[in-house]
Amino acid sequence: MTESNCENLIQNFLDSVYVLSHSKNSTDVYRTGIKHFTKFVQEQYQKSLKDIISAIKEEQMDKYQILKDFVIYLDKAGKKPASIKIWVVGTKGFLKHSGIKIYHEDFKMTVRLPKRVQQREEPLTKEIILRIFNNVSAKIRTIILVATASGMRIGEIIQLKLSDVDFDSKPTKIRIRADITKTRESRETFLTVEATNSLKDYLTRFFEWKEDESNKNLQDLLIFSRTSKSYRKSNNDRKKTPQQNNSSILINSMKRHIENIPELSRLNENGRHMVHFHAFRKYFRTVVGNAVGRDYAEALMGHHFYLDTYYNLPEEKKREMYLQAEPFLTISDYARIEKDLHSVKQRQKQIEEKQLDLIQLINDDHMKLPASLQKYLQ
Repeated sequence: MTESNCENLIQNFLDSVYVLSHSKNSTDVYRTGIKHFTKFVQEQYQKSLKDIISAIKEEQMDKYQILKDFVIYLDKAGKKPASIKIWVVGTKGFLKHSGIKIYHEDFKMTVRLPKRVQQREEPLTKEIILRIFNNVSAKIRTIILVATASGMRIGEIIQLKLSDVDFDSKPTKIRIRADITKTRESRETFLTVEATNSLKDYLTRFFEWKEDESNKNLQDLLIFSRTSKSYRKSNNDRKKTPQQNNSSILINSMKRHIENIPELSRLNENGRHMVHFHAFRKYFRTVVGNAVGRDYAEALMGHHFYLDTYYNLPEEKKREMYLQAEPFLTISDYARIEKDLHSVKQRQKQIEEKQLDLIQLINDDHMKLPASLQKYLQ
């Protein structure tokens, strides 16, 4: 095998990985793992990648021992257990793709992967999310509202088209296409009134969307693509460019907005920022799970195990359960808060009136009232 053939083999393997998941992140992670493995065999055995493959095929070297030494090499280099696991999985897949048989039980008995240290993340609260709203752009604010209201992944949000959103449904329904999901399964989720209004305002401001009109010219619009008018004029065919406004751009933009605010830019125990897009998805799972049940929350988030149960529910029941969770998902709807306060005041007034009636009744019966109650008769 030549070096050129080896490079082609790597690319062919990565292409096969992409076909399964259509995830560029997966192929990038596996590519990184193969690079680490290539460097490892050069340092450990003074061999190139093609030479180590040939030596394994000719049974001159033990494939399991090599993978075991690779794990030790990465661990000594201070790599995190989660990274080690995915890099080894990618390398094992590449070796199998190269024609080397690796049996799961033999691998499991020989290769020990370091255990992942479980570190708690500080959960987001409504107070924190409100502070984020006050420090980010209108676009990111809308994306956060969509994320917290729907449980969608950021990779799904950035590939949403206007045709995926049904504003006529109550609550607003989002149909998530199979080709943009991690599991390659289509599903549906919903938006709160708060998120719906924010999305409508965003579409009106940046894309001249009009309520109660067909907006046919916008149906293939990637909602969260670049909003610069000059950029959009030079990139009319948005259907071919789903990654123009990818998650990394949004992630970096949000970081820039909040990096100078200590309470929002602090790190969790695992070294990751407290505020990140996946945290909004976790917030959704917690809130909806507490309000109407975890199974329903997991299904809306697209976790495969729960989807069949969800789709056996009548359509009306799906909407009903979401509407039960909606008040808990609403972040900054002060109208609802004022309504609740009004109800409390009305209830307080009723209690006070009943108390006065009781005191008056006691007084009419010529019962002597304690001094502390005399003031209520004035």
